[in-house]
Amino acid sequence: MSTIYRKYRPQTFADMHDQEHIVTTLTNEISSGKITHAYLFTGPRGVGKTTTARLLAKALNCPNRKKNSFEPCNECSSCTEITAGRNIDVIEIDAASHTGVDNVRENIIDNAQFKPTRSPFKIFIIDEVHMLSGSAFNALLKTIEEPPAHVVFILATTELQKLPATIISRCQRFGFKKITAEEMLKKLEMICRQEKIKVSKEVLNKIIIKSEGGLRDAESLLGQIFSLNLKEINDKDVEAILPSADFDAVLEFLSSLIDSNIAAAIEQINIAANGGANLEQFTLSLIDILRGALIAQTGYDIKNIISADKDTLKQIKELSTKLPAQKIITMIESAMLRKREIKQAPVPQLPLELFAVEFGSEIIVTSNTPIANATPAKIETKNEPKPHNITESIKTAISSFTHKSAPKSTLDEVKAKWSEVVSNISKTVPSLTFILKMCSLNSVSEDGLHIAFNFEIHRDKVGEIKNKKMIEDELEKVLGERIKIICEFTENRSADSANDKELNNLAGEFGGEVI
Repeated sequence: MSTIYRKYRPQTFADMHDQEHIVTTLTNEISSGKITHAYLFTGPRGVGKTTTARLLAKALNCPNRKKNSFEPCNECSSCTEITAGRNIDVIEIDAASHTGVDNVRENIIDNAQFKPTRSPFKIFIIDEVHMLSGSAFNALLKTIEEPPAHVVFILATTELQKLPATIISRCQRFGFKKITAEEMLKKLEMICRQEKIKVSKEVLNKIIIKSEGGLRDAESLLGQIFSLNLKEINDKDVEAILPSADFDAVLEFLSSLIDSNIAAAIEQINIAANGGANLEQFTLSLIDILRGALIAQTGYDIKNIISADKDTLKQIKELSTKLPAQKIITMIESAMLRKREIKQAPVPQLPLELFAVEFGSEIIVTSNTPIANATPAKIETKNEPKPHNITESIKTAISSFTHKSAPKSTLDEVKAKWSEVVSNISKTVPSLTFILKMCSLNSVSEDGLHIAFNFEIHRDKVGEIKNKKMIEDELEKVLGERIKIICEFTENRSADSANDKELNNLAGEFGGEVI
């Protein structure tokens, strides 16, 4: 029962759910024989990228596929072997565990030169391709640019932004979307009928909300519920597997902050922590609710972006009338920062407690109507009208949060001032001097300044929140604008003689030498 998602994985294109835009294009290409040499499947996890890759592989190599058709027969040895993951002409690679250039050369580049053993095509399915190192991408690029006629690449990723533009431009790209609640419900109900287990609609809706558009996650959760070995399953039976969403606890937490009752907010955090709640998930729910409150101010129906019951959605809409848009944006930005700090904090509750103190003492609301049925308290009210559904101030506030603009400073201007930035930092944190002098300033984009490091430990050191902030502060001082820094890792550790000299000089300053 734990492998429900494997048992009910689509075996034909007709079985695919909610990806019609992709299925239509691929099946037309297969039918016409006009296929490309490299495909790129992008989108959230659990929405069918790898499944579609295998279907494409089966269709291309199926000897029984009829002319001008696209469905594999699923009966021949080629189809059954691909389904079982043991076809020697279809090579599946998990890039997360094969990141290095040597693996790419051995498993892909060298292998691609040989013709398929008994199939029309040799097909490489590379999952989580964004995990490949820079040098591995460089090695792969030439093969993707000029592949042998018998080779087809299918790359899959959940993080398109991490792929080099040179790779993306050479692939036919397909964007997978999250599965709608209606489609997920149909699939889950079909599985329940096939397994002859009656599961209540409330439980299925909980699964759908919990899986956040990922059908594979939903099927895995349903498999866990089936493991209860009950013929009829209702809400009470699955409390251990599917605990109630913590939206109520988060709304109560926010209610305390709006009431300026910091002590109550901190108590709610500790009650959640002591009760075994996942504080990272608590913070994600906090971000979801604040995002919903912000977007509700535009008049957009938040039921399209938040999976929650009607009562919760109503409370979020009420919350949107109590906080100015700019304040919500600031709270979202702080909550995202606090979430990253939870794992490293000496006390897991501390980041959320800091959030409570930060905002509980400064929120001024436009109404004293409590949310989440919280007990009313003395609230400082401000005599101003509730925001309209769409106002210029809300548009401006949302635009400042969702739209980026590239820094005014060019890469050359940043490089010209970099030594001054490093010199200023060396006065307070000398240990960063060596790292910052040896890094590479790669580019300036709308995301910020991209800095590359030859060692992961250096990237992680500079990427620490306090160090990043210090560097961004110094950049602002010398350039006159705030530029975010993005720390990246490159395996290109070759150095010319000038770099070697610089490295030796720096080592000498710290009483050492390069060996």
